[in-house]
Amino acid sequence: MMIKNRIRASLCCTALFLISLGNASATDSGNREWRTYSEEPNGDIYYFDASQVSSDSGIHQVWNRIQYKTSIMGASSYQSLLEIDCTDGTEKIVQNTFFSDRNWERPAMSTDKAEKPKRTIPAGSATERLSDILCNR
Repeated sequence: MMIKNRIRASLCCTALFLISLGNASATDSGNREWRTYSEEPNGDIYYFDASQVSSDSGIHQVWNRIQYKTSIMGASSYQSLLEIDCTDGTEKIVQNTFFSDRNWERPAMSTDKAEKPKRTIPAGSATERLSDILCNR
């Protein structure tokens, strides 16, 4: 009887430990606040992390995600760090990663951190909608 009680106590402690580990990782990932800012006619959904926007002199850096309705060349989702300049209406991709799953867990390739040029934000694009939010238009 005493052995059964020790086993139960051990199982209970192990279960509580595992639950606390799960809560810690949920809390860590829960620090982000992903908000939908565009749903395209083709079914693609665009998100930005409202909790991690940094701003300096009209330039905003923001994490951006896209969940593709259908896979694009083996990628089902995408994440990038964008730099949006409210003064001149441009965007610059600081880094980006394509993922083979829809939940941004399995990178399809290494993160691209190569320097990219600024480009004008296309009118009517999802990025224009994001810049309207960030630039308070």
